[in-house]
Amino acid sequence: MFPSEDILVSTITSQNPTAPTIGAPFHLARSPICVTATGECIGDGLFAGQDYSAGEQITSIERPLIGSIDTQRLKDTCANCYVWTEGSSLGSRLYVKDGTKVQTCAGCKRFRYCSKPCQKEAWNRGHKHECKALKPISDKEIPKAVLAAMELLIRRKHGLIADSDWVLLCRLDTHIDDFKRNGKYGGIELMAMGTSQFSWTQDTFSKDFVAGMYARILTNSLTIVTPTFDPLGIMVDPVLSHLNHSCDPNAFIVMDGSEAVIRTLKPIEKDEEILISYIDTTNPYARRQSELQARWFFTCRCKKCQKGATCSEDKWAISPQNLASEWKAIADDLIKSEAETQSPANHVGDSRDEKRVAALQAKAFVLYEEQQTANPLEAIEKIRVGMRLCHQSGLWPPHRQPYAALREDLILNLLSVGKYRDAWTHSAKRYWNILPALYQEKVHPLRVVHMWQTAMLALYLANESEPVAPGVELGLIAYALISEVKDISQLSHGENSAFARSVQRKYGEIATEMQSELGANAGDIMSSAIKQQIALFREMSDRVEY
Repeated sequence: MFPSEDILVSTITSQNPTAPTIGAPFHLARSPICVTATGECIGDGLFAGQDYSAGEQITSIERPLIGSIDTQRLKDTCANCYVWTEGSSLGSRLYVKDGTKVQTCAGCKRFRYCSKPCQKEAWNRGHKHECKALKPISDKEIPKAVLAAMELLIRRKHGLIADSDWVLLCRLDTHIDDFKRNGKYGGIELMAMGTSQFSWTQDTFSKDFVAGMYARILTNSLTIVTPTFDPLGIMVDPVLSHLNHSCDPNAFIVMDGSEAVIRTLKPIEKDEEILISYIDTTNPYARRQSELQARWFFTCRCKKCQKGATCSEDKWAISPQNLASEWKAIADDLIKSEAETQSPANHVGDSRDEKRVAALQAKAFVLYEEQQTANPLEAIEKIRVGMRLCHQSGLWPPHRQPYAALREDLILNLLSVGKYRDAWTHSAKRYWNILPALYQEKVHPLRVVHMWQTAMLALYLANESEPVAPGVELGLIAYALISEVKDISQLSHGENSAFARSVQRKYGEIATEMQSELGANAGDIMSSAIKQQIALFREMSDRVEY
């Protein structure tokens, strides 16, 4: 058996893995965010080793220690480099080489790889042991957290995880007492038992130790994403998993294949804690707090949350008491018939009118969640119902959730069914009225990715014979957007990232084409024309019904 956690804690103390190294980009230390009800610091965080400006790289991890792909992504994603071979259309994924495919491992028949070198790299990293364990259960659907725990235990058993990494992993909180309080510990024990049996590690790790490690994965994993932030699975890493949460983060993780990079969102001073977001921080205050408490067992006390429900995420377009009588009646019916209206996540206030608004908000979020599992055509109809609720009630400004998220999913579903012109008008609305409000930092990678998607859509529609509106030249709008993304992507993703390089290549292609068509005075001609086109682009944001 491996040492008990008590012995591991003793080992951690003697090794002092949190001691800062002179000149290091960051160091680990006790975090003032991780506190008990009495104010005792109980957890670690990452702290800046120097001053950083917005859009700088703090550090990069060649690959997270453990990565586990979502079940639905196993068939189209390389389990080694995390290249996603499917996905969004219109060339917005130019960072993926044409013709990239994945092939199934002949042994376990579960994971797929995009090339022989990728398969060999995974094999040497530990899949040669994991493959044997997975082969007898190739027909079983196994949760990604269980697969992550299996890989972790198998690699440690065979000496493929360094002691220093293992020590830091064991320092992460298990939240076992929290799971026992909410009644979910029995399920953790059951999953841990399956993890031990499937990984053939019963002779190495005790039942309680495996349960603790599985719990760590549930509460300390981060999301594997593409450069355009499509979620692919979960990752666990001794460094990355020590990043703490803030609803007003100063950093983010961007991935370039299997490489995970911590980049700054705003300036960070030396010895200031590096904070990322675990959730969608554009949600209202009560919903953020409810989600963080349910999954991570803490109440967020970041600078934004200390202001309560007073920030832009909680602003209504009209006061609750000014809600139209017909919508008050609809809300009263919802309060009587739908339990979700009583959820603390939808709390707005204690007055009768505020409870009515909370009921309408609850219904909007239910509609948002329901459409996520529907096929594109059904999803579009459900989304439209939700957006009409937000618009016709008069309560929602365009950037308030879930109105903004519904529009985002509407754009994606419209693209998937080939309704590009409809998607374009909503993209214009998103560009002008939503992105600047949701992501105020220009280097925010989600803002940059949405801009890139809009640029690619404009470029596609520019090649159609019929213009989207009189006088509109989408080629010039696409050029302006790509030029903007070209500059910002070097800060949001890094100048040497696959995403930034693909943007640079596309910009070069269009610039060369414009130069060829317009001649030596192309710059002056385009500068004047682009100003006019941007004005028309702004006007398009007002053409959507809701």
